[in-house]
Amino acid sequence: MNNNNGILKKGSEKSNDKSEQDNSGSITPLQRFEASMKIGFEEWHDGIGYNLEAIRLASQAELDSIEQLLINHNPRDWRDIEALAEIHTKCARETIKEAIKDPNPVVRLAVTRFAPQLITDKERTQSVIYALQKVEIFNGFSKVLDEVERYHPEEVKEALIKGLLTRKGGIAVHFAAMLFYLFGAAKESFDWKQRPFFLRFKTEDGEERVEVFRELCQKLKIDAEKYL
Repeated sequence: MNNNNGILKKGSEKSNDKSEQDNSGSITPLQRFEASMKIGFEEWHDGIGYNLEAIRLASQAELDSIEQLLINHNPRDWRDIEALAEIHTKCARETIKEAIKDPNPVVRLAVTRFAPQLITDKERTQSVIYALQKVEIFNGFSKVLDEVERYHPEEVKEALIKGLLTRKGGIAVHFAAMLFYLFGAAKESFDWKQRPFFLRFKTEDGEERVEVFRELCQKLKIDAEKYL
């Protein structure tokens, strides 16, 4: 994920299979999985998850060990939820459902992404709103935008509108772009043709932010006074 004048470019996620470059007969699936849990800069930067293939190849005893590793892992992150969803035992499902209350917004959001069937629509909505209020750029922000693009009930749209006034400028830029898309004023979640307008939200000056907020509300037919 890169940043250019406050503009995010969404990174891809993939399984961490670098350990499989080793001789497949020299290490066990459990060892491969444990190795993949060591997250360095490349894994963090590129959104690389744990080795899910190791889970699929693990024996029952190894699977039990992997499950306990994930349940006990602290601090938890989105990779733990993804891997627990792959294991899909009763205990794994219970751990995932409990994670919807995690203080880390990225963990909560991972529940909505990897196991939405385990939570209610209300919990999913609250998870997305919480992420919109708390998450920061370079710490899961692009994942939040991806989720909003897929799932945006009225409460989520409201959170985006409020965030135009309360979140940092670089984040407000993307909220504005997403709102243009959700309200049908753009064909994609970041319309580069309208980038100069979105970038006006990249200010911490209160008066300037209110001015551009009013302009956005006028363009999208939103009642600005409701939020001011």
